[in-house]
Amino acid sequence: MLENLWHTEKENIEKKSVFWNMMSSGLNSVVSMFLLWIVTLINGVSDAGVFSLAFSTSQMMLTIGNYGMRNYQATDIRNKYTMGIYLSSRILTNVVMMCAVGIFVMAEGYYFEKACITILLCFLKVTDAMDDVYGGYYQQNGRLDIAGKMMTIRIAGYVIAFCISLVITHNMILSCCIATIISGISLIMLVGSAKSVFVLERPILEWKKIVGLLKECLPLCISAFLLIYMGNAPKYAIDTYMTSREQAFYTYLFMPCFVTNLFVGFALQPLLVRLSENWVKKQYSNFLKLCALIFAVAVAIAFFIVLVGGWLGCPILSIVFGVALQKYRNVLIVLLIGGAFFAFAVIEQVILTVMRKQVFLLAGFVVASITAFVISNPLVKKWGLMGAGYAYSLSAGVLFGVLGVMIIIFFIKEKGG
Repeated sequence: MLENLWHTEKENIEKKSVFWNMMSSGLNSVVSMFLLWIVTLINGVSDAGVFSLAFSTSQMMLTIGNYGMRNYQATDIRNKYTMGIYLSSRILTNVVMMCAVGIFVMAEGYYFEKACITILLCFLKVTDAMDDVYGGYYQQNGRLDIAGKMMTIRIAGYVIAFCISLVITHNMILSCCIATIISGISLIMLVGSAKSVFVLERPILEWKKIVGLLKECLPLCISAFLLIYMGNAPKYAIDTYMTSREQAFYTYLFMPCFVTNLFVGFALQPLLVRLSENWVKKQYSNFLKLCALIFAVAVAIAFFIVLVGGWLGCPILSIVFGVALQKYRNVLIVLLIGGAFFAFAVIEQVILTVMRKQVFLLAGFVVASITAFVISNPLVKKWGLMGAGYAYSLSAGVLFGVLGVMIIIFFIKEKGG
């Protein structure tokens, strides 16, 4: 039965790829907001604050599991590494991720429930990471629609399971555990059924190639980790100086920040392979046109979101989460501006990856992360949630500026050479 999901007429593949990429990207982007809303509604604002910080930590740890490979894998048009190598390396990075999570919760001194929720949500992200490596393979082979369908079904399944469990038990630990199990079972079933279209390799333990892939993607992994840390640094400062209730308020306000990145992703993923082909074939004019198109769309979306979000954001969020957020309107506007810079920086990260200059991403992310690390605590201590907004937007702006300069320098050098 499931096998029928993957069979698509050749002439409809591109159209369905765009649709299912939008569906999966959209669902993946709003899942944290939806789950936070459910936790707030059923368990209250304080539990929502704990859940939001744990989910943010799991997102940061996911960067270790994913290891920044997706864009590299999808643009590996010369098949430098086989699926077996990508799969083996992803299993290894997930083991490292879970070890890192254990060390993190012990270092932070989390109490039992907070530690369990954080660890379980990170196990949930293991299924995300494995889904991602299969999705990269399907995308690389021109079937982004399969990747999108798989992610959509899996996420919908574990979200429904989490919600039902929380409504019945009010127990976040049990609900996270059930969601993780459902996500894992769904992934196994979906990947197994997709073998009717693609016969996948088993993990291949060729350590020389695995190490080679890990070395090439290490800058992407570190960059992605630092990128999420940059967004989480204000949250950790709030955890230090403020309450779980205020942590929840900040997370509510932070939710719309990724709307720009969500819509930009709709345009970016279908163009990724074409962007890579233009660069490899030295079709610089077409490469520039695609980059300009992506940035033009991103700027237009960002302007619209800041304008509308500043006007309607707080009233809507207040209704959705059932708390009074109108007095935080200026905080929301600052965060939306930071979200726009974040989306622009993600585009720049993809462009540098396509140019195979990913090693230089580290400089930008190190500078931005140091900025976030240095300014978050003082700003939150002095200005509270507004200080957190300033910290996020300033560090995102620094990242955007540094990566932009790099792209210009490398493009001029490549074209001149």
